[in-house]
Amino acid sequence: MSILPLLLAGCAGPLLSRPDGPMFRDGLAPQAAVEAIVPGRSTRADVAARLGDADRVAFDSGYEVWVYRSHPVHQGQPELVLLFGPDGLVRKLRIKEAQR
Repeated sequence: MSILPLLLAGCAGPLLSRPDGPMFRDGLAPQAAVEAIVPGRSTRADVAARLGDADRVAFDSGYEVWVYRSHPVHQGQPELVLLFGPDGLVRKLRIKEAQR
């Protein structure tokens, strides 16, 4: 059973959005960004330093979901979704592929 739906259904803090711009700071492809992240080892600080700002949802439980996508958002663009645990480590990640 996945914990992500439970987290998304829980009490969330405000969505923190970032300004217009590319998906990642250095113009990385989504697959290259995934390869730079190690679940259980990469921290929030590691990810922010490597990938830049994300749209964030913080939960009262200490979990956070970070979403990387291009801004403005257009249908058909991929997204990188990261789940951080209360300890600040990446727990799960996935690329939501572009749908055409």
